[in-house]
Amino acid sequence: MNARATPPLRIARLVIENFRTFRSPTEIVFASGGTADAMPVFHGSNGTGKSSALAAIDLFFRLASYWLSSAVSAGGTKPLDTVLKLRWDFRDSHFGLTMNHRSWPPGVRDPQRIEVHFDDARLGALRVTLTPSGNEVILGLEMATSAPAKGWREPRGKKVSRLRPWEELTENGPQDDEISALKNAIEAPLGPGSKPFFLLDARRRDFRGIGEGWPHDEGTSTLSATTAERLLALATSLDPEETERWRAFVDLIHRFKTLSDREISVLRAPISGEEVTDLRFEVRGKQILRLSELSSGEQQVVALVAAVLTSRAALVAIEEPEMSLHPDNQELVRGILREQVQRGIVDQIFLESHVQVFDGPEVLRFSRSPEGETRVRRQPSRSLDRLRAHARESGAEEQWVTPDGYTQLPAEMRNKLSLQNGGYLWFLRSRPEGRWEAWTEAELDEQLGLGDGSSKDT
Repeated sequence: MNARATPPLRIARLVIENFRTFRSPTEIVFASGGTADAMPVFHGSNGTGKSSALAAIDLFFRLASYWLSSAVSAGGTKPLDTVLKLRWDFRDSHFGLTMNHRSWPPGVRDPQRIEVHFDDARLGALRVTLTPSGNEVILGLEMATSAPAKGWREPRGKKVSRLRPWEELTENGPQDDEISALKNAIEAPLGPGSKPFFLLDARRRDFRGIGEGWPHDEGTSTLSATTAERLLALATSLDPEETERWRAFVDLIHRFKTLSDREISVLRAPISGEEVTDLRFEVRGKQILRLSELSSGEQQVVALVAAVLTSRAALVAIEEPEMSLHPDNQELVRGILREQVQRGIVDQIFLESHVQVFDGPEVLRFSRSPEGETRVRRQPSRSLDRLRAHARESGAEEQWVTPDGYTQLPAEMRNKLSLQNGGYLWFLRSRPEGRWEAWTEAELDEQLGLGDGSSKDT
């Protein structure tokens, strides 16, 4: 991979105000020990604001890119305190922007702010503001930087926490060449054709980046047309770096056991009267399958790996990467994603998940207050491997509850409960201790007159 000319876009801190479920300013910290997380994981119940946080990051880059593109023109650079006035019916297909009231909390029309503090001091921090004003929305961009005044030279050891207050920025803001450099760093962080951010909805296996219109407007195809075209370009390119990305894609797919013996190719084929770009998986001389003919879990693996390797985005966000994946493959996906950050393919990956497999030291817990506001706290979780090790140290060699919800009991316990041939158990909470107790069918029949055989087999 060629050396990059722009600073990494890795985010250390995010502040959101008056956006969807975020009303009062809410700070989300993506750093510990002075270093930004490589792969932050969002956990929380449905409706607690995880997707809203990712949507806020997405909107931030769209707005910042639009402002910078408008401010930096062939004739010069507008000052940083310039504001842009957009009508409520404003739409821009390139940046995927549309102005409407739906992104504000119900009944709120105060300024909406999204503030990003980057890990690299040369980028400092940026804040976009949307202020409703009659039939218009006023878009503003503010910048704080601790880098030297000219270009992207090495910082003087200052961190984001030492930035000047926002109200001081207008008087002593960045110079024209700094704004031009910022535009390049935000719009093409990994070089020509790259993008700052993309958001992948793993449930739909689709995404759109800046320059590709509005997100999620290609339906629910197995693989988005955009991603398929990118794979075709990689597979047929004469550029060594692009060819290497295609090889990396194939190698990563082959790490999944059920796909390890298949040759992978990408081609155009007529489907339902239209020429469509599709993937082909072949066991030579025996079987050829299209992507849509693989299992749902295999399709998910292909979509996730393809999206990360073809996006050309510095920051990647994936909603529910665990969809359709066995826990073993979830662990493999987690490892593969982290490798892409370590290799410099992407700067940072955000995951919104409902399973513990993706847990680690970078977990953020989302919840809702009684008033309906989103709350976020950093709560590192113990890894599953550590829990297993601790259980083994305590004499528990087996996991008794299967992923399907069935309970597997050690032979000694089955014998003691007279369940050598299987049967039913009911788990009831005792009073007043509140511990869970296992009751056999015969015991419930005797005590409560129950035991209709409606629960899971052991």
